[in-house]
Amino acid sequence: MDRRIRGVWTCPLREAGDLGAVLPPGGVVSVAWTAAGGSVGGMLPRGHPQGGPQGKRVLRGEGVWAAEMFPRDREITAELDLVEPGSAARPARLIVHGPERDIVGYVDQPRLPADRLARLTTGMRRDARQIRIQAAGRIWWIRATKVFGVQVVRDHGVDVYRTRGLHAVFSAEADHLDVSIVLLTLASIPSSTYAPILGF
Repeated sequence: MDRRIRGVWTCPLREAGDLGAVLPPGGVVSVAWTAAGGSVGGMLPRGHPQGGPQGKRVLRGEGVWAAEMFPRDREITAELDLVEPGSAARPARLIVHGPERDIVGYVDQPRLPADRLARLTTGMRRDARQIRIQAAGRIWWIRATKVFGVQVVRDHGVDVYRTRGLHAVFSAEADHLDVSIVLLTLASIPSSTYAPILGF
């Protein structure tokens, strides 16, 4: 990673049109960042030659390791193009293509109550809405902060990502795996899963 400003890497949102070529033909760009030259999050819908039987969310570009997230119980389509994290027993699956090997991980919400009524009460609290990602012996937690903010903490309190105003920043401790995991997950899951009502 080579873009440091006061110890952090900046990833402002940018126009996606000139970055669409990094996805396979037929892929749909959802979001783009200028992290180390430009990266995009998008989807390969069901029926795409590289999308698999259900379709998948993808991360591609400069400064990140290519990665995919797969839905647990439904297909990726133009109308339903995001992946629900799933429960601890039935998580969504992701794969990060590292330089030496593929890294398999899982995305879930272990603190979200299973009972429907409880989801409408205690399930609306921030601590219940946190997203957990597990891969390569690490654990990341995604949570809402303030009203529109997002924070990602790895393992034992290592702050690797947070939003600041209209920009997102990675800390100096964030490595390629952190960046790839965070960008793939934030581009692939609905924000309502971790911030259901304006982040409350």
